[in-house]
This record gives sequence, structure tokens and C-alpha cells, in this order.
Amino acid sequence: MSSTESGLKEEQSQQRSTILRVYNYYRILIGFLFLFLFLSENLSGFIGAVNPDLFLKTLITYMIANVLIGIATLFIRTEVLAKTTPSIIILIGDIIGLTLLVFSSGGVSSGLGNFLIFTCAFGGGLIHGRVSTVLPAIAFILTIYNEAYLFFLERNDLQSFFQAGILGVVFFVANIFFQTASRQLRARESEVFTLEQINQLIIDQMKTGVVVVSHAGTIKSINQAAEKFLSIAAEPEIAREKLPYRLVDRLMQWKEDPENSTISFHTQESSPELLATFSDLRSPKPDSDTLIFIEDSTETQRQAQQLKLASLGRLSASIAHEIRNPLGAISHAAQLLGESTNLDRGDRRLSEIIQTHCVRMNDVIENVLQMSRRRNADPRPLPLNTWLPGFIEEFSTGRAAETDIRLSIEPNDITVNADPLHLSQVLGNLCQNGLRYSEKKTGKPVADINVRIDETTSLPYIEVVDYGEGVSDELIPNLFEPFYTTETSGTGLGLYLSRELCEANSARLSYYRSADGGSCFRISFLQKGNY
Repeated sequence: MSSTESGLKEEQSQQRSTILRVYNYYRILIGFLFLFLFLSENLSGFIGAVNPDLFLKTLITYMIANVLIGIATLFIRTEVLAKTTPSIIILIGDIIGLTLLVFSSGGVSSGLGNFLIFTCAFGGGLIHGRVSTVLPAIAFILTIYNEAYLFFLERNDLQSFFQAGILGVVFFVANIFFQTASRQLRARESEVFTLEQINQLIIDQMKTGVVVVSHAGTIKSINQAAEKFLSIAAEPEIAREKLPYRLVDRLMQWKEDPENSTISFHTQESSPELLATFSDLRSPKPDSDTLIFIEDSTETQRQAQQLKLASLGRLSASIAHEIRNPLGAISHAAQLLGESTNLDRGDRRLSEIIQTHCVRMNDVIENVLQMSRRRNADPRPLPLNTWLPGFIEEFSTGRAAETDIRLSIEPNDITVNADPLHLSQVLGNLCQNGLRYSEKKTGKPVADINVRIDETTSLPYIEVVDYGEGVSDELIPNLFEPFYTTETSGTGLGLYLSRELCEANSARLSYYRSADGGSCFRISFLQKGNY
């Protein structure tokens, strides 16, 4: 049996057990109604008129049985109540009890026989198949038997047989009508349930996250992609019903400014950037639900990056042709001018400034050309406990001053998927900056490389920490912008290029202030490695 059929049968079982419980409440209600009519002086002439003692005993037994069955249905499992046998037993007992009440009240002429119509109708809805027609047959036979017995007691006439026949026809019509309606409703319900399951399966298989949120911020529906993006599955049971606070903030921003329906956010500092698109679900309620589409912007950023690199490649070719040759001529002329013996000290200093800035501009051009010629990433598993010591040794070799790069890996078996050349270039740039700023403040070129697992996302990250002054708060927003630098000799492309290389390797480069006040650059890998 498929999961769809199983779900449909479970839902139908739930409905049948609910109908049976409702029908039992109805039986309890008419029991009290009969008792009220029997005790009423104005109505005692036709309620229990033939045999008051039998009527009262039957009614008390009927009411006690209904109350006990009602209590039992609260504790019996749904799948047991949904079976045919309990329904048949209850309905046949109901027909027998009502028939005795009708007999002791004078037969169909008392009007109580009409209550058997509801029993036969409920039987058509509760019991599937031809066995359901047994109920009106039993009700009709007992009704005719009552009228025959009362006729021999001379408590009715021949016209009562005609009324009993008409009532029997109504029994069958009500039962068959409810059987047909129930069958059509089940068929329609099966179609609707199947469509609902198909829609849910399509939504669950979508790469786009879909979340339906109530006005209070409670999650009413969420698909697998959204659970993955928002890390809902990793949250405690209570927290799964609420949106992450960062997305709640964006939702509040959208409600204040509905024109801006697409907003970017991060669930954690080290998590990838996500795009959330908000839309109101139109409903008559004043506080309508909100539909949120969540997408990972990594693919969009990758496509934008390819377009950017293509444009940068065309720009760099123009730079190489239009700027590099004249810049080389200027640099060469300044060098020849500096070698002249006729220059005084001031002019010689001006010549040196020209050469220095020519070298700096040439470095800018080289960095731009490097980005435009950058090959695609070739990620591979890198066990950091063996790869990082080799990188540190290679980086430290050949440096004029002695460096101190301290390595810490916890746990020791972390593996990441990255291009080794790209990762080496990024770490080399970060370590070079860290050693330089540490030496400015402490006089010693010291930096730390820490490798850890993020407790929130369970993803690895690498931190490069220095002991410098750190980056001031007003400069942090522009830290990764191209050509932005506070150094007189820098090009402003180092950190920008490092972030671009990280994004090409499904990683994210971010900045934090370390506990000692220095700078901490974190490379957060957005895909799990083998660790």
C-alpha cells in the first residue's frame, strides 16, 4: 500500500470514528428528549401510552447504554472505532431499542418511528457496501411486527400497516441516499487527497524553500528545502514552530515597507546569504497568513560573478593595452631621470615618487589581470591536519623576518572541499596582513590559524587571528570593497580577491573583532566535508 493510500485510509478512518461519536451524542440527546416527553403531563397520552412500564425500563437501559458507549469511544482507538463491526452492533442495538419505545407508545401512529429514519440514514453513511441495507430491512421487519402485534391487541387498525409500509420505504430511501452521497464524497475526497499529496510532494521536492507563517510568526507549513535553509530540523521541538529571529526582523521590515518584497538575510553569521520573498495570503481574516519563498543566493551570486569576470576580462584587456604601455614608458623615463647627475636632491626625490607610484599602479593592473584570468575552482577533499602545516612551512620559507604562525585544529580530523591553490592564496593574503599588523602593534609578526566546527551549522571554518589594532567600526562595511585601502602602498584588492576566491569554493569570508581586540577573518565553508 502506498503512502498516499495509507494516508487516505487513515483520514477516512478518522472521519468514520468522528461520525460514530457524533451519532452517539445524538442518541444520548434523544434519550433525554424521550424522558422529558414521558414525564410531561401534557404529552403522556401518546409517549409510553400502551406499556408505560416497558417504555421506562427500555428508555433507562437505552440511556445508560448510550452513556457507557459514549465514554468508551473516548478511550477506544480510532482504527477500532472505524471498523464496520462496532458500527453495526451499535446501530442494530439502536434500532431494537427505538422499536421497543415505538411499540410501548402505540406504534407508528405515535410518531416516534420517524427517529428510525435517522438511524438508517446514519447507517448508510457509516457502513460501506451492501451490508448497510441490512439496517433498514431490520427496522422495517420490526416495525411491521410491532404493528401486527398491536393489531392483535386491538391497539391500532389496518391503516397503521399502510403507515408502516410507507415508513419502511423511507427507511430504504434514506439509507440508499446516504450510501450514494457517502460514496461520492469518498471518491471526491480521494481525488482531493491525491491532489493534495501531489502538491505537497512537488513543494517538498522544490529547491526553493516555502514557508507559511501566521500573523503571530508561528510556522504553519514548511517544506524540506526551507527546513534546510533555516536549520529548522536541528532546532529543539519547541523552536521549530518559530522563524529564526533574523528572518522575523526581515518580515517586520517588509510589513512596514511592502514595496520591497525581496530581502536578503543570514540565519547565522557563518551561513550563506539567503533571499526571502514575502507575499500575503489573501483571506477574509484581518490577520492573514504570510507566504515566504526562500532561495539560496549562492547560485545567483555565482552567475553574477561569471558576468562580472567576463566584464572584468574585457576591461582588463583595455587596461593592459591603454594604460600599461604608457605606464611602462613613464616608469622607464623616471628611472633614467633619476640616474642623471644634474638633478638636485629635491628633483631626485620627485623621481623616486614617480617610480614608486608607477610600481603601485602596475600592481593594481596585475591584480586585475589575475582576477580576469582566474581559472575555475577545482575543489577536492583537503585534510587540514596535514595540509595546513605544509602551507605554513611553505609560506614561512624565504621570508626575510622570522614569523610565528600558530596552528590549532579541533577536532583533528576536519576535512574541507576546496581548491588547494585558491585556499593557499586566500590564507597567504590573510596571514601576510595579520603578521604585518601584529608586528606594528607588538613588534612581533605573530598570527593564529584556528580550525573549528560551527556548533550551529555543524560546518567547518578556518580563522586567521592577528594581534593588531583591529579594524575600526566605520571601516568594516567597506572592508571587502575593491580598491578600498587605508594603506599608502596597498592596492585595495587583496581582501576583495580573497572573498571572490572563497565564493568560488562555496565558502564565505567574513570579519570579526577578536577577543584580544585584533582582527579575525573567518572562512566559513558552506558545504559539509568528510569529517
